[in-house]
Amino acid sequence: MNRNPVSDPHLAALGRFQGSIERNSNFRQQALDHNLSRNVKVAKLLGYLALMRQAATLPAGIVECVAAIRQNFSSSRSMTNMGQPTGAMQAAHFLPGQIRIAGKEIAQFSTNLQTRGHIQFLFAEVEHLPVVFNQADSAAESNGLCSALSKACTILIHSQTKSRQSPGRFPLDLVQSAYDEWHRGAGASLRKAIVSKGEKPGVPSLVGDRFEGYTLESLRERSEAGNKLWNRDNSLRILEYYLEDQQQRSWNWVVASCQWAVREVESNFKR
Repeated sequence: MNRNPVSDPHLAALGRFQGSIERNSNFRQQALDHNLSRNVKVAKLLGYLALMRQAATLPAGIVECVAAIRQNFSSSRSMTNMGQPTGAMQAAHFLPGQIRIAGKEIAQFSTNLQTRGHIQFLFAEVEHLPVVFNQADSAAESNGLCSALSKACTILIHSQTKSRQSPGRFPLDLVQSAYDEWHRGAGASLRKAIVSKGEKPGVPSLVGDRFEGYTLESLRERSEAGNKLWNRDNSLRILEYYLEDQQQRSWNWVVASCQWAVREVESNFKR
């Protein structure tokens, strides 16, 4: 699928540079890092929305999460890491989709081109990962991850509660209620995705044990399992790793470890 780069040429160049970075780690670490980064980007997105609401630039309208329309880079089919082939890779988005209000992407409601570019960049950020990560992400998205993000944004945009922060201060309290909704909804969607994925056929189990040996029949069935079955097992593991990490990414984590992201949003936001 062809997707647009961000409008800011300097950020577009940064996005392309990110695509040249080589990373080497196992599935578990890749999954934990990917989910951590997703939560950082959700916190940043909600920060931008809070500042836009404070500046009265957001319209009334339905909030929806749709398929991504921007992407910083794509993964080559012939990628290598440290000179060795990586296997099948795809560029995996961090955020589960593009947020729109009244049919328009939210960056359009920023009156400042620099701020608009930074918001677009959030939705365009991807990383090179094995193809099963996009399969795991798709399972989470179809089981409520997109809905969790749109509900969080809806709470922040349409809440009748006014910020308790003094004018000119970052409205952290508005972000908290929205992030709490995201944290709850994301965890619920990952649990549903795990159940859904677990109900599908996987790689046949080995019969026997490693001390006495396994039956020839179970060894043959396992060796003949196709990519579809192996991908199911791997994407299920990734979803379980996502959930393991998501349980830690509460609002307390944002306050304790993600203040740098809030400061970055404040620095990038121009009215």
